[in-house]
Amino acid sequence: MTPAIAGYYTLCPRGPGAASGPMPNGYVMVSRWVNAAEARLWMMNGGTYIPPQVGGGGRVYVTLYGESRPSGTDAIRIDFGIPKAAIQTAGRTDWRQLVQSLANVPIYNVKVHVPNSIPASQMNR
Repeated sequence: MTPAIAGYYTLCPRGPGAASGPMPNGYVMVSRWVNAAEARLWMMNGGTYIPPQVGGGGRVYVTLYGESRPSGTDAIRIDFGIPKAAIQTAGRTDWRQLVQSLANVPIYNVKVHVPNSIPASQMNR
């Protein structure tokens, strides 16, 4: 079940049916807090992999699924399933980093949670 966030609506890049199903063994859910431009990248690729333009220095930062938004991050939350083996601790106990090349790693159950203040038309550009 997705942790609810008051004042947000949810987009599913491949539709709601593809955003809530079984994942392969060894996969876990994480969250990434992003801006609208990055969220559009995830929507454009259908939420099937982490866009290669995301992250920096070979790292993509995420939080454990359901944890609160880290300070200094943007307001859009993307939840997705990733292999647990790709995740390392980063900074705090609830922060994680993905440090391998992730372009060919399939991800699962992608949901994009957008604040109501950002119109859905802005997410589909």
